Amino acid sequence: MPAIKDVWKLLANVPGGAWVALSADEERVVSYDADLQTAVRKAHESGEANPVVIRAPLDSDAKSLLL
Repeated sequence: MPAIKDVWKLLANVPGGAWVALSADEERVVSYDADLQTAVRKAHESGEANPVVIRAPLDSDAKSLLL
């Protein structure tokens, strides 16, 4: 079974609702954008071949985001 990670702290500077490309190890934000394809393209351009893509929550009161 894969490990569960709380990536909430990684999203501290990401606007709510943005598409976020995380590194494959889920340790850092590679890129983000309001548009999904743009977030993925930016991740690929930065050298991340297999980003983990999520959408940042709109709820700023949330305290965790588990993957």
